[in-house]
Amino acid sequence: MPNDCIDIAVANNFAAKDTNRIVGQIAKTLARKSPYINVLEGGTLPNVSDTVRSVVQEIAYPNSVQNIAAPAFTDDINMCGTGATPDDVGSTEYSFKLQSLRGRGPRVCVKTARTAFKNAYLQAQIALEKTILQIINADIRYQLQYQCGIKYVVKAATAFNSNVIGDMQQINTTFGASTNLPTGDLNFRTLYRLGSFLREEMLAEPFTTAEGEFFKVIASADAIEKLRNDADVKEDLNYLSAGSFKLGEESIKGYQFQGYRGFAFGIDQQPLRFNTLDANGRPNFISPIAKANASFGFATRRNADWVNATYEIALVIGGDSFKRLTPEAYTGEGTFKWAPQLFAGELEWTYFRDNDCNMYGDYGQHIYQIQRAYQPIRPQNVAAIAYKRCGENLGVTTCTI
Repeated sequence: MPNDCIDIAVANNFAAKDTNRIVGQIAKTLARKSPYINVLEGGTLPNVSDTVRSVVQEIAYPNSVQNIAAPAFTDDINMCGTGATPDDVGSTEYSFKLQSLRGRGPRVCVKTARTAFKNAYLQAQIALEKTILQIINADIRYQLQYQCGIKYVVKAATAFNSNVIGDMQQINTTFGASTNLPTGDLNFRTLYRLGSFLREEMLAEPFTTAEGEFFKVIASADAIEKLRNDADVKEDLNYLSAGSFKLGEESIKGYQFQGYRGFAFGIDQQPLRFNTLDANGRPNFISPIAKANASFGFATRRNADWVNATYEIALVIGGDSFKRLTPEAYTGEGTFKWAPQLFAGELEWTYFRDNDCNMYGDYGQHIYQIQRAYQPIRPQNVAAIAYKRCGENLGVTTCTI
């Protein structure tokens, strides 16, 4: 009977009214659970060009000082008529583009969802939260390791300088060669040395909080635990260093990092893993997920190749490395008009009546779009560390009784 069905417009109204709540919940989820969302500054990208050129001012070279380690001053009484050598200044130019990713949910039939529409909708909301969180996390993580200026390969019995690759204002640094694979696991001594290298040689600035200055280290749970044990770090949190993610008038506590000796640690649940490097010295990364059959449709499962991968990536991040920009709103000009574009993972419930399969408006679905561009500022303020996932000792002994 007609009264047994929910009109598609009713379902559409319910979904549209609930969109703000879902977007807000996704934003809260990102703030609480994403180790990457707070490490980059944001901003808007003007609608000026397909390819945007960005100029970064370099640190000036002081020609007036022959040796900056021991600046030579002259008695002031002898300075009459003395000139000065101009200092040299310069800049580095980068180019970047706005890129997009689109996704959509499954088509929902109102007739099958009429008795449990709200419940099914809330479950779909949870799934979408996790999916969008995973995509944004994965995108920031991949772009940081790809574009960063410093790469480090952990190798046993080799000098630090022979394992580090990159320089100031260098971008898209690779790991060198396809044979340049790690031989050792990451330890705190190596991490501390790399932090000193970033501070002293790359002049990278850590994040500054009320509790002190920190480089943020994001790695797998196993790698973080090994660093804790290696450095004899206590279980209690010594510091909390992260920005806050503001949504409307509400300030939400950001992702928590555990601070120790100039580093703040964050756990990545799906770290980058690989077994080989390509000819250009870039890892052939393995997807952490695989598609599997579910009772109805398909589901996500862990990828066994990723679980058993030999090598892994950790990131050491300082401040002012990159900006993650989203586009300015654009709805057209004159008589050329477009609907407002989605760009930050917003959800929109949509349906379209046609003269074919949706003549009666039985079906609707969610769509979302993520648009972003990464503007390099100081690429050398991010270092990607490649290390070997060495075997673990669980401390289990054979029972004698």
